Amino acid sequence: MNVVSFRLIQIRNQEDGEYRPGEELTVFTGMNGAGKTNLIEAVYFASIGKSFRTSQTEDLIRWEADEGTILLDFTLRGTVHQLKVRLSRKEGVRFFMNETKLRRKDLLGTFRTVLFTPDEMQLIKGVPQERRRFLDLEVSQVSPRYYEELLRYSRAVAQRNAALRQAQLRGTVPDIDIWDMQIACGAAYLVKKRAEAVARMNECLADTESALTGQKEALTIRYLLNQGEGVPDESWYLEKLAAVRDEDARLCRTSVGPHRDDLLFELNGRDISRFGSQGQQRTAILAMKLAETEFIRRETGEYPVLLLDDIGSELDRTRREALCGYLRQCRIQTLMTAAEYNGEDVCRIVLP
Repeated sequence: MNVVSFRLIQIRNQEDGEYRPGEELTVFTGMNGAGKTNLIEAVYFASIGKSFRTSQTEDLIRWEADEGTILLDFTLRGTVHQLKVRLSRKEGVRFFMNETKLRRKDLLGTFRTVLFTPDEMQLIKGVPQERRRFLDLEVSQVSPRYYEELLRYSRAVAQRNAALRQAQLRGTVPDIDIWDMQIACGAAYLVKKRAEAVARMNECLADTESALTGQKEALTIRYLLNQGEGVPDESWYLEKLAAVRDEDARLCRTSVGPHRDDLLFELNGRDISRFGSQGQQRTAILAMKLAETEFIRRETGEYPVLLLDDIGSELDRTRREALCGYLRQCRIQTLMTAAEYNGEDVCRIVLP
């Protein structure tokens, strides 16, 4: 899977710009404020349907325009396809694949990307929601059913919580058996798929971490259930939901399920958020992102496109060189931004 070209029309600071990256490493360079990150953001938006910089999609539209368009041509198993994203201040966002309209839930997995930005440090330092989002996005890109089940599960949790609130307001016993059954069924599936993904990521991590550190550090990911251990089945979740029903009714929230789970990143057997240095944490996150590209390749047969924003500020020279060596070895198409880049054998695009 490779980007052939992408064109931005009335997007951020781009009035109408077209870019043709190389097949392997492409570096966008330029002064601060030139719009390097805007290019990475646009490619990511065409892949995921969301920005990594803002929750307001109209922020991507050039300030004096009413509409903006992202056109992205990419290859999938040797065939060229086009994704079109139309952003409108009045009509919202619309997605098209080869001129056929797509729903956002059908967009995921069409054109796959893996993103690394300076904000990715929140994977280690941030709240559990950030780590769950990372894992859910990874699995959703390779499994359409997972994304469907995740949406269904989230709706069931929201409905259960609403029923608990209504019962509390009316002073009645909550009638939530149907939501418990839906939550238990969805939870068992989601946790099973998450656990499988974590196990496969750990298989890839040994290679990616050693490529960046010279086999000096061992990074692993652990999946942490909110309650219990292992990979629970549907009956386990039904029992747990029944056990916490009174407490959930009092607090009007659902306290059991994968929406409460977390990930733990361990470096040489120790929690990296507590014992890892800043440099070790940055390297660990990048190693996880590289492992994610390998996981997607094993699941789909092709590498995703790797997007690296401002990588120069996050890694020292030795690890940047190690990263570039790994990318060349695996032949992963990579779009990277940097204020300056002095390396060789890259496609360099300079922004004015």
